[in-house]
Amino acid sequence: MLATTTNAGSCVVARLSRLCAIFLVAGVFPALFAQTPASPALAAPQTAASEPVPLEFGKTIEGELSAGQRQSYQFALAEGQYVRVEVREIGVEVGIVLYLPEGEVIPWGEPMGSPLRTKSVKAVAKIAGAYRIEVYAGTRAAPGRYEIRIAALRPATDDDRALEQARGLFTQGHRLIESARWAEGIPLMVQCLEIRERVLGPNDPLVGLTLAFVASAYSVSGDYAKAEPLYLRALKNEEETLGPDNPDLIVDLVGIALLYRDKGDTLKEEEFLRRGLAILEKANQVETAAGARLLQDLGTWSYDRGDYALAADYFEHARKVWEKLLGPDHFHLAHSYSLSGRVAYDAGDYVKAAAMFQKALSLAQKGLGLESLSLTPYLNDMAMLDCTTGDYTKGEALYRQVLSRHEQSGAMSHPVVQDTLYGLARCLAADGNPSEAVVLQSRASDIEERVVALNLAVGSEREKQAFHDSRYWRSLRNISLHAQLAPADPAALRLAVTTVLRQKGRVQDAMSTSFTRLRQRFGPDGQRQVDELNDATSRLAKLVLNGPQKQPAPEYQQQISTLEAQREELESKITVLTAGFYEVSKAATLERIQAAVPEDAALIEFAVYRSFDPKAPDNQSAYGKRRYIAYVIHHQGGVGFQELGDAAAIDQALGKLREALRDPQRKDARQIARAVDRKVLEPIRALAGNATHLIVSPDGELNLIPFEALVDEQNHFIVERYSISYLTTGRDLLRMQVTRNSKSNPLVLANPLFDEGPVVRTARPVYASVRTSATMTARRSVTGGENLAGVYFAPLTGTAQEARAIQGLFPGARVLTGAAASKSALQQTDAPLLLHIATHGFFLNDLPGGASRDPLNVTTATSHIGAAANPLLRSGLALSGANLIKKGDEKGILTALEASSLNLWGTKLVTLSACDTGIGEIKNGEGVYGLRRAFFESGAETLVMSLWPVSDRVTREMMTAYYAGLKRGLGRGEALRQAELAMMKRKDRQHPFYWASFIQSGEWANLDGQR
Repeated sequence: MLATTTNAGSCVVARLSRLCAIFLVAGVFPALFAQTPASPALAAPQTAASEPVPLEFGKTIEGELSAGQRQSYQFALAEGQYVRVEVREIGVEVGIVLYLPEGEVIPWGEPMGSPLRTKSVKAVAKIAGAYRIEVYAGTRAAPGRYEIRIAALRPATDDDRALEQARGLFTQGHRLIESARWAEGIPLMVQCLEIRERVLGPNDPLVGLTLAFVASAYSVSGDYAKAEPLYLRALKNEEETLGPDNPDLIVDLVGIALLYRDKGDTLKEEEFLRRGLAILEKANQVETAAGARLLQDLGTWSYDRGDYALAADYFEHARKVWEKLLGPDHFHLAHSYSLSGRVAYDAGDYVKAAAMFQKALSLAQKGLGLESLSLTPYLNDMAMLDCTTGDYTKGEALYRQVLSRHEQSGAMSHPVVQDTLYGLARCLAADGNPSEAVVLQSRASDIEERVVALNLAVGSEREKQAFHDSRYWRSLRNISLHAQLAPADPAALRLAVTTVLRQKGRVQDAMSTSFTRLRQRFGPDGQRQVDELNDATSRLAKLVLNGPQKQPAPEYQQQISTLEAQREELESKITVLTAGFYEVSKAATLERIQAAVPEDAALIEFAVYRSFDPKAPDNQSAYGKRRYIAYVIHHQGGVGFQELGDAAAIDQALGKLREALRDPQRKDARQIARAVDRKVLEPIRALAGNATHLIVSPDGELNLIPFEALVDEQNHFIVERYSISYLTTGRDLLRMQVTRNSKSNPLVLANPLFDEGPVVRTARPVYASVRTSATMTARRSVTGGENLAGVYFAPLTGTAQEARAIQGLFPGARVLTGAAASKSALQQTDAPLLLHIATHGFFLNDLPGGASRDPLNVTTATSHIGAAANPLLRSGLALSGANLIKKGDEKGILTALEASSLNLWGTKLVTLSACDTGIGEIKNGEGVYGLRRAFFESGAETLVMSLWPVSDRVTREMMTAYYAGLKRGLGRGEALRQAELAMMKRKDRQHPFYWASFIQSGEWANLDGQR
């Protein structure tokens, strides 16, 4: 990756030229376009046109062209006449330009195909006058013949006039978009599409091309969510018309691949590029314009993955093909030189990089003009190199020149401007001016926020996560700029804390919002959509949990991939459906979140980031080690912050603490808890001031510890000093302000019948590895192994007493035990007031070789979660019949993925009275992927969960005390705190193992909503 570019930025040249160059792949230039030659073979002729030859209706004229030649024909039209001129190629490919009497010039063409092709020019005369057509051959074309004739001449029909109107709309829209005036240009193009589809039908080739072009316009503007369905429609249109292996599909395949690159979905990007390459290889057309474009894009894909050697090979091969087709100095080679320059740049070969970047800029200026906004990526490359080599004055001037052009054109919302802003900010920071760098990065972040908001509204969770991850790492440079270079700058502090508040938990928010809207607005129809998703999820869970059985591995993996694709499609449909009912909410600003912080509380936003050195030569060396930082926000006043230091050292201490807390026999738990407090809470204790309530939004490994168990300077546990609640993000405070109404009485599931009949204890008990005593039977989740094949879920008879105690406090509660405590009963529940589940939880280890998805790892982050590696499929709850999983029956296992689709919007409290229900896979910025995420996605207001296994007896004591506190009107957080304080007073319960296992996340108010 580059110092000033992202995945989106690295292909920005392709995106800017997509409105014409992508169609260059297939030589497509019908009345869609305004200026560009028709194909590589048709580069602009160098010779003057001949004197116009009169062209008469019904008369065919034969012509002959050599390289660079053009010939002119003229005919008269009366106002309102329709004309169709046909040009039949005989051995030479030709380009066509239509000149209207009112001065408009329209390049024309059609997709290249067979050696003999008839191209048609159609027009309706707005005014009477002389119309002229020029036919030309490319500068490298071999001599050949063609025929031209007026094939139709008649009064225009309503459809003719409509199509002429569509062409005009498109031309006008295209010009506006080239000037980055998206809001004005795109609606005109959409109107053009509607007309063409109405007149020509949905399967007409021109409609397909228009679809792709409108999709490209949305994509260039950063609205990938609207671009994707249009691109897919265009591809389907072309497949139905041309067949699945026609080389003309390359236009759509390349466009879709670039779209997925912009979205950070490298998996799908590769899929479409490989498909396109296979089509061209089959047709023996790799050494063509289409092949060159695919090779170039595969090079960019390789580059984004960090395989620079392979990328360089692709770029070199592609450029040789372009040179063969276009010559060495054609402007369409500019992007190829730019890409090769980036490879040299990352290798530290700045001399070669400079030569490549300069060549790219020169070619682009030659083809696009000196003032074109499309030059921005090439100028950014040059400025980046100047700043990297220490010529800050020159680099800054070049960046400012680019910004000035965009500002004068009103094109500051263009995504490519982010690269310019971040590049200039880095240059200024390296030159000792971090305060102005803050201003620039703030502007870039505002642009990014618009793009993120648009694109997280639709798509599956995997797609949303891929998109978020592709941008997350660069946004955290805002934190590094503040913490490392401008700690005393109030603007830098504001930018950093705003970045944290905007970005954390963003994907979870988006998924939860989609399902909430669906249930609230669509009733039975919405539930049907959810039912379809649930069915696909259940089938996927069954397949993954049961394992391959006797199936060959490839067949098994294919089944998983197919079901995963079905789930993604259903998730996407749901988000598209609900996006149409999107209610624009107020931005999650620092001021709004501050106003939502109670006066007696302090919101502590922890964040993991990587330090960034603006003087480093490239991103690989610029990004340093992971670090923790904390921002403390009160109801009023300024924001406090504290750098906490190296994340690896803190994580090591957190690991030791978890081990000590999970073992009641450890005598050093208090000392270790004090050591962790010194690293995590003591540095920010003064910033919390007089707060008695800490609202903790953890990040990284901090998600897996109970802050209540830390020990302060007076050797007191933190729970004795503060009430503590947990949030995924401070934005949750805003969501808590929305009223949710429960729909049914409390529901308690306990003491499930894990077996059909008498227990046959042939498998290792699930709790066998837990330290136990003669009076304590541990409730143990599976935290090791790769599957549930050898697991035995031991009976939990003590949970029946737990259920009866809760029912005694809440007489209206429905209690399901034994066989009735089933997965199906839980899935059918409808937003009960309370949901209490007393059973075994499990979390299985990741599969060996699983890819990292840490968005802070800029070199290895990937967008793919394979189904078998999906943490929401590796965690869950054991319900009635769970031990039958060994017989291939998964009906007793509720995975977290399935739990995420439960209807709990309106459920005030979910208590997972099971072991390890709060653990899962940590994803920086997104929290814990496991049961806790799943139940919040399903709509629960509050979740009480455990961080390690505790005995039935201790859990029963804790839960009974907790629900008694709730019944008395205590808050959902305070009731748990009081139960913990009461337990720790007992001599045999003082170790945090007994009282600190359960934590409360989400709304802390009492069940009536009072705080």
